[in-house]
Amino acid sequence: MLHFLYSITTGYLPFVYFLITVGLIIAFKKIKQFIKPAVILILVLKIWEMTIKIVNQYYVFKNSDIGPFLLPPHQQLNQFFFHYVDYRIIYPIIFPILVGLLFFFLTKIANRLSGERFFEKEESWMFFYGIMLVGHPLWVVYVFAIFIIGLILYLLQLIFKKINFGERLPLYYLWLPLALLIFLLQGSYSTLPLIGDFLSKIKF
Repeated sequence: MLHFLYSITTGYLPFVYFLITVGLIIAFKKIKQFIKPAVILILVLKIWEMTIKIVNQYYVFKNSDIGPFLLPPHQQLNQFFFHYVDYRIIYPIIFPILVGLLFFFLTKIANRLSGERFFEKEESWMFFYGIMLVGHPLWVVYVFAIFIIGLILYLLQLIFKKINFGERLPLYYLWLPLALLIFLLQGSYSTLPLIGDFLSKIKF
């Protein structure tokens, strides 16, 4: 049963994340209604993924030749097992959730201090969603790409006099498509010399 759950979780969850994101983009006119439940759903699925992977790793150890000696009653869980799974399973899933929460509250605070000038209310949720979707370490690429693309679009709008200097450039339609693009291309970044080297250095 555990092997079945592990296979389903690791094999199909990425496709589920893809379907949820595509659904949000298709139903973007109702994004205010759907984005919060989508964030909660992704959060629950991420915690589920982490739990299944930890439990599976425990039984992999338990059923191996040497592994049982690294588990209770021979050793406490925090002596070896948790040190083994934290960098391999826990941190890569929990860290982008925490980063997403940080940016969620930062955008909320910045918006409140500016009198709701920078973002629509649901943009903080879309940013949070995007960071959780791409995960660690690709959230760094996502945040950097948002900044660079936003800056380029802003300069182009100024050059062609679509907006005046100091006006807000909405990123409303950028958060989810960009997150989906980075998610779909995640296997290709290792082939890029500078980006691949950087991402490999900040991996857990």
